Amino acid sequence: MKIQTLLLAAGAAATLALPAFAQVVRPKVGLAQAVATAESELSARAYDVEFDMDLGDMVYEIDLVKNGKSIEVKVDANSGRVVRQTSSIRARLPIVGEHLKVAQTAPRTLSQTIAMVEDATKGKVAEIGLERRGGRHYYEVELVGAQDREVLVDVRTGAITPLIGD
Repeated sequence: MKIQTLLLAAGAAATLALPAFAQVVRPKVGLAQAVATAESELSARAYDVEFDMDLGDMVYEIDLVKNGKSIEVKVDANSGRVVRQTSSIRARLPIVGEHLKVAQTAPRTLSQTIAMVEDATKGKVAEIGLERRGGRHYYEVELVGAQDREVLVDVRTGAITPLIGD
């Protein structure tokens, strides 16, 4: 009985320590650079990106569209290299097809949008993804080091709107 308690306590301590560790470790390659690399190497348009841990390695998971088809890549957050590429096997829901069309025909690449948002907010983009609200398409952006932590960016116009209490 005491061994089980000890193991549970050790597991809980390790779980609680993980977020502190994750905050200390910083990727060498920024999100904007990872997106630019993926877009350039694949000649595709990115529409969603997030930082993740993949079997202990820091990676950016980036969804792109090329010729109307979705591609997911993982970019190593330390080297900046594309380390994995897969064709997405998502269900063909109407919203997915619509997202792909919007991303492929957007007036700015995701790299350009990230640069525009970082310049306007003086923060760093931590995560960005395409979504639809009220019949319009926006990038929902999570920021670090900016006054507003989340903003919406209109895909067509580039207008930036702070998100409050979403």
